[in-house]
Amino acid sequence: MDFLSIILAALGIHRERASKASDRRIEAYRLVSEVSAEAAQAANMVAMAMPGIMRRLQAVMPDQPEVQASCSTTLTTMYTQAKQLHEMAEGYKPMVENGSNWADWDLALRKLHEWRATISMLRPQTETIIRRYEELLTQAEHGYEAPVQTPQQPSWSQRDRGWDAPPL
Repeated sequence: MDFLSIILAALGIHRERASKASDRRIEAYRLVSEVSAEAAQAANMVAMAMPGIMRRLQAVMPDQPEVQASCSTTLTTMYTQAKQLHEMAEGYKPMVENGSNWADWDLALRKLHEWRATISMLRPQTETIIRRYEELLTQAEHGYEAPVQTPQQPSWSQRDRGWDAPPL
C-alpha cells in the first residue's frame, strides 16, 4: 500500500506542476499577444498619419528638404521599429505554445511583464509625436511662429538658497 501511495503522490505532484506550467504558459501567451497588439497599433498609427504629415510638410515648407527628410526619417524609423516589435512578438507565440513543462516559466513571465510594461508606452509616445508634428504644421499653415523664449534668471528674493541657508 505504501508503494501505491508513493506512486499516486508522484503523479499528483507531476499533475500539479503541469497545471502550474500550463497556467504560466497561458499568461505568457497573453502577454506576448498584448505586446504584438500594441506594436501593431503603433505601426498602424504611423502608417495612417505619415502620408498626410508629409503632404502638409511639402506644402508648407517646399524650400526646406532637410526638414522633410528629417520628418520622413523619424516616422519611417518609428514605423519599422514598431513592425519589428510586432514580428518579434508574433515569433514568440509558437515558442510559448511549444514550451516544455520543465521550462523556467517564472523567469520568462518576469521578463515578459517587463517587456509588456515597456511596450505599453509605445502607443502613447507615438501618438504624442504624431500630434506634435500635426500641431507644428497647423501653426506653420496659419503663419504662426513660436515666440523666442529667453531664459529668465530669478530675482535674488525668489531664488532657492538651499535647505540649510540662513534667513535673510
